[in-house]
Amino acid sequence: MSIEGAIEKACSAVGINPPKRRDYGKWLQTDTLSGKNGKGDGRVIINDTHVTAHNWQTGENVTVGIGGDIEKREQKKIAEQVQAAKRKQAADAARATRIATDMMATAKTSCHPYLIIKGFRDEKAMVIGAADVRRVGGDYLVPGDDCQAAVIIPARVGGQVTSAQLIWEDGTKKFLYGGSTAGAMHRVSSGVDTWLCEGYATAITVRTALHGMKVKPTVLCCFSAANVAAIAGRIEGRAFIAAENDKPLVQFGGLGTSEYYARKTSLPYGKPDIGSDFNDLYQKAGIFVVQRALTAIMAGKGAA
Repeated sequence: MSIEGAIEKACSAVGINPPKRRDYGKWLQTDTLSGKNGKGDGRVIINDTHVTAHNWQTGENVTVGIGGDIEKREQKKIAEQVQAAKRKQAADAARATRIATDMMATAKTSCHPYLIIKGFRDEKAMVIGAADVRRVGGDYLVPGDDCQAAVIIPARVGGQVTSAQLIWEDGTKKFLYGGSTAGAMHRVSSGVDTWLCEGYATAITVRTALHGMKVKPTVLCCFSAANVAAIAGRIEGRAFIAAENDKPLVQFGGLGTSEYYARKTSLPYGKPDIGSDFNDLYQKAGIFVVQRALTAIMAGKGAA
């Protein structure tokens, strides 16, 4: 298969547009096929033997091999670019780790407008001011001049900070450039059983609901549906997934992204009947309805 054919096949499989550029060995940004909401959420990397496409919205990743149509001179050129890109990727990842660590040291524990919007007026988290974000991480992490402060959520892989997610007052989320989030999570609480959630608001909703039932669980914010599936394989003991009620997608056989990845695990899971996630359910129907839904998941009645 030609390079162009591999790009087209990989991008089509994950629901993104082919990139306009053809640089080798580094991730190229593109858009998903979901329209305005998918702007910039696609990634493609072209190597000497394969093309990998990634949809940031769905977490889906597909690799397609390239056939023997590349001349040796071109193969050497691509291989050199790939190695250079790998060195840059390692440097970017190390820089993201340093920035995340510095931001965490700068942040202070306090309430935040985003948490109030999500129904947790008294909830406290690590919060960092916009000026400090610009100074430590760069202007690209602050989405607007009216932004004052962000909740900072460290992303850890094997206990080591590899990146961080910033959540601003209006709910806009930003990850650090170059930071690794594959297999990363943030522990919201510690206990006996483990609950896996995608978003931070869902995680604190699940924790609050279970604490109200005198249940003390470990609750993990996994940042994406794909990460939920990846982390599920590392969990020891009883575990459950608080999935989201996503839009059905053709590439997932009519399932939403969250349910598609939840089904890839062997864990009991469930999703809310109202809203897109359990925080929506909490705000629209109350904490007791969330508690009933989580109880059903624990009883193995959350989803078919």
